[in-house]
This record gives sequence, structure tokens and C-alpha cells, in this order.
Amino acid sequence: MSEVLKIGVSRFVYGEGVIDTLPDEIKRYGAKAFLIGGKTTLPMIREKIGAKAESEGVEADWNLMDEPNSVDFAKRLSAKATVQKADVIVAIGGGKCMDLSKVVSDMAKLPLITVPTSVATCAGSSAVSIMYTKDTGSYDCSIPKEKEVDSVIADIDIIGDSPKRLFASGILDSIAKLPEIVNGRADMTYPGVSVFKKMAYMNSTFIYDFLTKYGVEVYENPKKDPILLRDLVLVNLIITSMVSGFSSGSDQLAIAHGLYDGTRKFFPIESKESLHGEIVAVGVLMQMRFNKDPEEEYQKVYHMMKAMNMPTKLSELGVEPTEENIAKLKEYNIMKNNMTAAEDLKQLDIAFEEII
Repeated sequence: MSEVLKIGVSRFVYGEGVIDTLPDEIKRYGAKAFLIGGKTTLPMIREKIGAKAESEGVEADWNLMDEPNSVDFAKRLSAKATVQKADVIVAIGGGKCMDLSKVVSDMAKLPLITVPTSVATCAGSSAVSIMYTKDTGSYDCSIPKEKEVDSVIADIDIIGDSPKRLFASGILDSIAKLPEIVNGRADMTYPGVSVFKKMAYMNSTFIYDFLTKYGVEVYENPKKDPILLRDLVLVNLIITSMVSGFSSGSDQLAIAHGLYDGTRKFFPIESKESLHGEIVAVGVLMQMRFNKDPEEEYQKVYHMMKAMNMPTKLSELGVEPTEENIAKLKEYNIMKNNMTAAEDLKQLDIAFEEII
């Protein structure tokens, strides 16, 4: 039996002003580009490179992502791209656009270029898509990509100008990798743990150390230190996605992302204004309590979140912490993580108490 690891991307182009290279990157795959983006990011990129793309012989079809990234939406976009005989899909914007476009590229059997516009977009480099329902926009399913993303264009200037809220969201989403990988296990040495878990642990340890040391500094003034901003972009957009790839072959109790999935599934309207990383961040506090992490580490992350104006309680995500609501989220997390051990169930209760 063979197994396939999908780690990293084929090409990762980064630097100041590299958005200007997008037309040339498109021509690596053909002359017709099917671009998908949000209401803010799509016009912004079109203004920057639209005329250049046209002058260089690139035929661009600009498609607005104006509904949830559902499987149904992906099917319709894929059909349109096929009818137009597109050569490449280009995703522009945030994580949901990236996830939608990854599914579109697989359905249409076309290569994919992603253009992440913030550090809250590791989805632009990962090989999995989180999809939502067409009607309510609640969590639906996770779809693995057939192969790695073909190209990523990470423009440091564009990312550096993104809202500070997106910096905070992306930083905490990446920080979540370490506590989720560890999930309370004291010994992370090989061969006591699988090689997949060891690789995920080593990379997520670096991510955690880097972001807890420099995250607030970049958040407060992204462009003060161009090298530090560049390094944070690399940590969030490529190294974090590599952890996701290795994690697929390791055992973990992902309490933080379990909270995210449950919140989006049961409370899509209530949590609509909350970003992915903000929900995960509240879940990080849960995960650290679940893991019985040292109080010093917990407080370090907690105060970091407060310094970046992040939510720390369920109510701050728009979800009232009633007994009924907590029960739904708890039962979902138990199911999602296949929890059966009495100690795990006890620790999950303690974890939920932290965010009420």
C-alpha cells in the first residue's frame, strides 16, 4: 500500500512588489486565467496588474466570490472555467477564497496560483479545503487537494498593508499548531512518536517560539522591520502549512480547531463577524488548559492575545455560553477528536470552563 504526502508548494514567490510577476506566473501555465477573489481583494489586484496582464497577452476572467465557499459554488465556477477553456485558476484574498479555489482547480483539472493578501492565509499553501454549506454558511466538510498548490505569489507590500486584525488572527492560528500537536503528551521523542508527529512538532515548536517572541511587535507596526515582516510571512504562509501536511499522518487532539468547526457548524450567524483565527485563538486557551500547560506559558499567550485585541471568551465570538450551547460544542469536539478516555473528557470540561 502506498501513501502520498502533500507538503509545501511547487513555487513560492515572495518579496516586495512581486505581484507584478503574476502575469508571467500565469503564462507558465497558459494564456487564459480564471481569477477568483473577494470584494476588496479582487478589485485591488485587478487595479495593480490588470492592464499589464492584458498588454502581455493574458486573457483574464475576474470572478467575484460573493457567496460561501460551498461545494456547489465550486462546481459552478469549475463548469464556467471549463466552458471558457481556462488554463489556470488564480485565487486572490483570504483563506475561504483559497479553499474554494483549490476545490475548483481539482474539479476543473487545472493548475492553481494563489495570491494570499494577509498572514491569516496559510490555506494558500496547504493541500486541504474547509468547505461550508451553500444556504447557511455553516461548516460542511474538509476536502483534501489532489496535489500541492502550483504557485504562491506572496507580495510583502500588500500583506504588510493588511488590517492589523488579520495579523492577529493569522498569528494565533499558527500558534495553535504546537499545543494541538502536543495535546498534553510529555515525551515527543522519536520513535516514541511517529515520524509524522515528530516533524509536525519540530516545525510547530519553531512557529510557536518565533510568533510568541515577535508576533506582537509585527502586529503593532508591520513595516517597521522589513526582514521581520518577511520572515513572519514565510512562517505563517509556508511553514504553518507544512505542519498541516505532517499532522495528517499523526495522532492529535485538535481542541482549538474543534471549537472552530463546531462554532461554524452550529452558530454560523452568531459567529459571522468573527475571523477564523479569532475563534481558533479562543480555542488555543482551551487547548492549553486541556494540555495542562504551565501557567507561565498560558499567561504568555493570554497576554499576547489581549495586546492584540483578540477575543478570549466564547461570548466575544457572538456565542452565548448557555448550557445548551456549551453542550453542543462539547459533544462536537468529543466526536471530532474521537475522545473516549475519562481523563480527556474531564480535561475537556476544564477547557470549556476557561472560555465561559
